[in-house]
Amino acid sequence: MAQSLRSFGGTLGTLVLTVGLLCGCADPGGLKVSGPAQSPSPGTAPVYVSEGAGLPALRRPEAFTATGTVRLTGLRWKSWGGATAEGTGKVGGTWCTPACAGKPYEARVTLGGLVRQERSAYYSRAVVDVDGLPAEQHEELRDLRLHVPKR
Repeated sequence: MAQSLRSFGGTLGTLVLTVGLLCGCADPGGLKVSGPAQSPSPGTAPVYVSEGAGLPALRRPEAFTATGTVRLTGLRWKSWGGATAEGTGKVGGTWCTPACAGKPYEARVTLGGLVRQERSAYYSRAVVDVDGLPAEQHEELRDLRLHVPKR
């Protein structure tokens, strides 16, 4: 029994010493982290734009209806899939009638507001720039809300 008490005492002593050393090494102010936070790595999920509920998701579309009154056609994308997508094309629709009824305007299109979902992502906003538009018409195209399907 004396042998087992000595063995227990030695084990207990080692445990107390180890805990003491570990606790003694800790900074009394707690853990401090410095430097910029790491950005999450960009997703590899495909990125889409949607014309509306029940309609198929589109990737790098050549044409799509951004809102009920704004139609984009002849689109050529310089970039797609990142935080923003940029392209050029034409804009028409009922928002500009009668001025553009027969001839849509040349436009620069920027999609943004990326909404990530489980296996995909969707652009939720569009900005359409058209040179030479009256200010009130230009403002109508500054922040278009795009449809994002429910998860």
